[in-house]
Amino acid sequence: MLKSLRIQNFKSIVDDTIELGRINVFIGENGCGKSNILEAVAVLGSAFENSLNVENLYSKGVRIAKPELMRNSFAGQPKRTPIGLDCTITISHANYAVSSQIRPTEDKSVFAEWYSSNDFSSLFQLVDEEERRFRQILEHVTTSSDSYIPPTENKRSQKRNQEQIATKSFERILRMMLRDRTAEYISFINSFLIYNLSTKALRGIYSESKKTPVGINGENLDVLISTFTSTEIDLLKESIGFISWFNDIVIDADDILKFEGHKLGKSISTLYFKDKYMKRGNNIFSAENANEGILHILFYLSLFISDRTPEFFAIDNIETALNPQLCRELIKKLSELSRTSTKQALITTHNPAILDGLNLNDDDQRLFVVYRTDEGHTKTRRIKAKINPDNNHYKLSELWMRGHLGGLPNTF
Repeated sequence: MLKSLRIQNFKSIVDDTIELGRINVFIGENGCGKSNILEAVAVLGSAFENSLNVENLYSKGVRIAKPELMRNSFAGQPKRTPIGLDCTITISHANYAVSSQIRPTEDKSVFAEWYSSNDFSSLFQLVDEEERRFRQILEHVTTSSDSYIPPTENKRSQKRNQEQIATKSFERILRMMLRDRTAEYISFINSFLIYNLSTKALRGIYSESKKTPVGINGENLDVLISTFTSTEIDLLKESIGFISWFNDIVIDADDILKFEGHKLGKSISTLYFKDKYMKRGNNIFSAENANEGILHILFYLSLFISDRTPEFFAIDNIETALNPQLCRELIKKLSELSRTSTKQALITTHNPAILDGLNLNDDDQRLFVVYRTDEGHTKTRRIKAKINPDNNHYKLSELWMRGHLGGLPNTF
């Protein structure tokens, strides 16, 4: 899990450090830099896989501009180079502090590629500790094996051979361990995606993202659900229970229902729903005809339940197409699922109802207000506990709307 993130010289962020939990909600006015935080993580993932080209960044959900605009460009300040991204991650109860310095090959072209210098020294230090531990084990094994050497053989020669074999075995184990640990870390960050849903993509009418198993705009939701185990399907149906009319999900793999008039045919999605209020035998309708709210909610739940989706991802504007009460119930459910499925998420929103689904007494659930300073720099401030002015028991949404949390427009 990503524990901390320091961002320097990236878009509107000059220098900011964020201490993260499992569910992290960022709220603030339009244009304050919430999405820039998500994009910084995506850029970090691309840097670690040495793939900072336009195509890869765009496929992760990063908005691309010429390098002069991807870095700080504040009036009256010198041009800053490079972009600095530092983070601490916890994997298997071990902490890794790693960083990346990112520079463009040129400044003026929107198609410019970037290159990075990455520091994995803390990862190697951990491996060194493991090496010392393995050496102690091997020395013990080698010493204790002396009594088993046949008396007809030269003990000194035999011991030397054993040590050589043990050393080679150790080196092989060490190389495998280094490779596995590095791959585990790299995979966690590299798989990070920013999901920003499109209703047309969820309906199967529009498809642009080529990411699998689902695209960053919601493409191929039906394909993802079709891979669910019976346990995952049961959990999905249980989790979606707060939708009043929902009865069941149907995946029509052969697309037969299309020819029975259940959809116009512009959609390639094979996802269908059953409505519990409609007549039996005539209560099935397609993703092409479903209300957009159920599609957004189903996507988010599937994202957290599936073991085929990234462990670490972002959701931009999670409140899109959702009723405020649904926003509250959704974030409660996602917080619950994140713990059982070991997912970590960065979530941006403009809807204060999302805040009411958070339990700030749970350190895994964190709320950040994003704002811009008088100089225009993006900063974050964590809200650690409810602020209760005048001893009134306001909801977090009310505190936000009353201006007690900050991050609201003040120009009107």
